Amino acid sequence: MSAQLPEGEEILIRLPNWVGDAVMATPVLVNLARYYSKLALMARPHILRLFSAFPQVSRMIPVEGGKKDLLSVAQGIRGQFQSGLLLPNSFSSALIFFLGRVKYRAGYATDGRSVLLTHRVKRPKEKVHQTEYYLHLLEVLGFSVAERELRLPLPDHARRRALNLLADLPAPRAGIAPGAAFGPAKRWPISRYRALAYHLRRAGFSLVILGGAEERPAGEEIAGDLPRARNLCGLTDLPTAAAIIERLDLFVSNDSGLMHVAAALKRPQVAIFGSTDPEATGPLNPRSVVVRTALPCSPCLERTCKNNYACFEAIKVSDVFEACLKVWK
Repeated sequence: MSAQLPEGEEILIRLPNWVGDAVMATPVLVNLARYYSKLALMARPHILRLFSAFPQVSRMIPVEGGKKDLLSVAQGIRGQFQSGLLLPNSFSSALIFFLGRVKYRAGYATDGRSVLLTHRVKRPKEKVHQTEYYLHLLEVLGFSVAERELRLPLPDHARRRALNLLADLPAPRAGIAPGAAFGPAKRWPISRYRALAYHLRRAGFSLVILGGAEERPAGEEIAGDLPRARNLCGLTDLPTAAAIIERLDLFVSNDSGLMHVAAALKRPQVAIFGSTDPEATGPLNPRSVVVRTALPCSPCLERTCKNNYACFEAIKVSDVFEACLKVWK
């Protein structure tokens, strides 16, 4: 069952739970805006803040998780939406739509949730990039896909704060994001980021270290006593971090949410890949370079490694630094 959702004034869209996945889903919003005048977004609060400037967004519905929150969110939307699109594959996301009495509920038929959907779509058989995975859902549902590029409009208040935070750091500016939520198999060693920072400073870059509060100690180690190097880990919200990235001349990171933010903003970037697959989650950015080591065991898609992180150990600081100079010039 995959007939097109009825067109109307408003559609409810459940965004993915992770920042990178949500950014890779932005072409879905752009294409649906051609069919609906209002886009209602449901997501975790920090993701909603990142999407606050997206065109045609009519309202934002936060969802934290847990049984109590699920029932509360479902009750809050009950009977308010005719059409809804589920981008996450989870059973719980479909259950919210079902209990919230969204009349037409479309999504992939996964995780035992087919009974909760009115419009069920089979997963693509071949391996595709995550953005294409989301767009495939639209195409099977009968929507025309005219836009495939990532888009990320940013709120003015975030841009103003970014300007203030960067005011005394002269260009060129390079950003380093050493974190990755999935696990250590996605994180290039901090000691090598520190060495990279040293080389970037010698090349004339001011440095900004970005990430969450959990990356602050790593940021301190990377920035250290380097001049014109600032550790902002844990000191910005997500929209401000994105607005800082928007003003950078170079961005270096692991496969992470901020990597996809930089890709959407079309910044010159170097993405360092370990356990994950750039064919599935690489940066969709013509100004990007991916640095990785192709081993027989990669991509393993594991959180940790039993082989002493051989794929990362093989990536030298000089490899990444040369990629930085290449993409910057």
